[in-house]
Amino acid sequence: MIQNERQYKVTQTKLRELEQASANIELEDPNLHPRQILSQKNSYNQIIGTLAQEIAEYEELKSGRIAVFQIQSFNDLPTALIKARIASGMTQKELAEKIDTQEQQIQRYEANHYHAISFERLMKIVGALGISFKHSVEIELEPLESLV
Repeated sequence: MIQNERQYKVTQTKLRELEQASANIELEDPNLHPRQILSQKNSYNQIIGTLAQEIAEYEELKSGRIAVFQIQSFNDLPTALIKARIASGMTQKELAEKIDTQEQQIQRYEANHYHAISFERLMKIVGALGISFKHSVEIELEPLESLV
C-alpha cells in the first residue's frame, strides 16, 4: 500500500520502468525458449498490475471521494487508519503535528502497521483523523454444554 507522496512517485517510476522492460522483451529471442519468454512477460504483467492497482487506490484515496472504510476485523484497523489519513488529505507531518509528535514517528507507526503503539496514542490518532466507528463487537461464546 502506498502511504505517502514519496512512495507514490517511486511507484509511478517503477511502473514505467517495468512497462518499458516488458515491452522490450523479445518475443523471438533465439537464446530463450518461448515458454521462458512468456513466463517473463507474465511476471512483468503481474507486477505491473499490482503497482497499477496500488497507484489507482492511492489516487482514489487522495481524491477525497472515499469517506467510509469497511473493516472485517480489528486487524484491518491499521490499514483503515492509513487510508483515513490519506483520504482526509492529511500528510504524515500534519498528523504528527496534530498529535504533538514527530513526522518520523507517524512514518514508523504506519510502516509497522501500528503494532507498537499505545492505546492512548492510538486514540489520539483516531481523534485527529476524525474517525468514528459504527461496527458492533462480536464475541464467540462456547456452547453451554462445554461449560458444564
